[in-house]
Amino acid sequence: MKYLKAGNIRLFWVTTFVYLFLIFNSLQFLQASDSHAAAQGGEIDVAGIMIHHVTDTHDWHFFDLPGEGHYEAISIDLPWLIYDNRTGLSVYPTTEDLLHSGKYILEHGKVAPISFEVTSINQLAHHVEEDFKNAGGKNIELDSLYWVNLFAREHYVLVQDHNPNIPPRLYKLDMESTVLDLSLTKTSLQMVLVGLAMILVFISVAGYYSRRKGQGPKGLQSFVEPVIVFIRDQIAIPHLGEKKYARFLPYLLTLFFFIWFSNLFGLTPLNSNIAGNISVTLALAILTFIITLFSASRSFWGHVFWFPGVPLPVKFLMMPVEIVGMFTKPFALTVRLFANIAAGHLMLLALIGLIFILGKGGQSVVGGLSISPLTLAFGLFIYCLEFLVAVVQAYVFTLLTAVFIGQAMADHSHDHAEDHSSTDHALAGGSHH
Repeated sequence: MKYLKAGNIRLFWVTTFVYLFLIFNSLQFLQASDSHAAAQGGEIDVAGIMIHHVTDTHDWHFFDLPGEGHYEAISIDLPWLIYDNRTGLSVYPTTEDLLHSGKYILEHGKVAPISFEVTSINQLAHHVEEDFKNAGGKNIELDSLYWVNLFAREHYVLVQDHNPNIPPRLYKLDMESTVLDLSLTKTSLQMVLVGLAMILVFISVAGYYSRRKGQGPKGLQSFVEPVIVFIRDQIAIPHLGEKKYARFLPYLLTLFFFIWFSNLFGLTPLNSNIAGNISVTLALAILTFIITLFSASRSFWGHVFWFPGVPLPVKFLMMPVEIVGMFTKPFALTVRLFANIAAGHLMLLALIGLIFILGKGGQSVVGGLSISPLTLAFGLFIYCLEFLVAVVQAYVFTLLTAVFIGQAMADHSHDHAEDHSSTDHALAGGSHH
């Protein structure tokens, strides 16, 4: 019975979860490789499968179930919310409803308004010549073929279905329509779920505090409270000061827990990649950038536009350097978080994909089985490392946010005054001697 201690039981469940995750991803990859192999005439597009898993979509795909000659996707179709300057706001429950409306097509995942489908070469030639003349072209036979071809590319779009048995279709774009896609994507929905999870956690923790006043932390409270204290004592106070840290602590806590929970959510077998989406990390960096600018002191702006303590020519030289430095900080925040999280997902998918590359999509069982132990071992290592990366990246983003805000609020005018006084004192001492 000594092996049934609580620590051993927890380790058993954690190990079981990790292996189930790797097996689940392997099965997902197998199903995706089968469908891609069918679409590509027997060739497996591993890179395409990897990119599909980390890009944002309008459906939340979980896994596939085998059917008659194909796999049936188990997913949640998210509604499309489209604003058109000609027809107003429209809602389409699924992607199929959007395409069947006859008003829009999907071009590289983006909604494009169309006028009609081109069904013959003669129809295409007639409309291209007519549109070309209306746009200012004199004669389609006399003008450069390059410009005619470029014009056709801007006004027409060729759509290829994933099924190679379905021929491509040509559509005339509606150049007078302006479309704004306000739809809820997979990443947006997952961000909402993470936000709801944070609300539930902190409401529960607040309930513990109200019911157990003056008592030690217990349950979920004992897990969250040390993290909050750590962010306050090790990040907020040292970089923002004891007088000003409380003003920014709610933002820092929200930032840390959102990134941390999002990264942990991405380690579940639910096809999530929130922080691995550069739009999300860019939005977080912009929030930090805005707060930094609005919290900046007069000394900060003085350093940016009229650097003190240097000769006049150097002031003009430092101005563009400081302005560029203002924008490199949010850029660094954006790329660092995005690259680290996306790289972890891609590494896991690449290791799993290695099985199917050497196994030739199931044609070479020996090749797949020979690399499987090594791949699963490295996959297990990377997956465990991702748990550490999840909290480290949340910490780094929050720390740099506090550092940037603290630097912007700092008043350096007295530092330059002290530098000048010490310089004058040294010069006076030198002349006295």
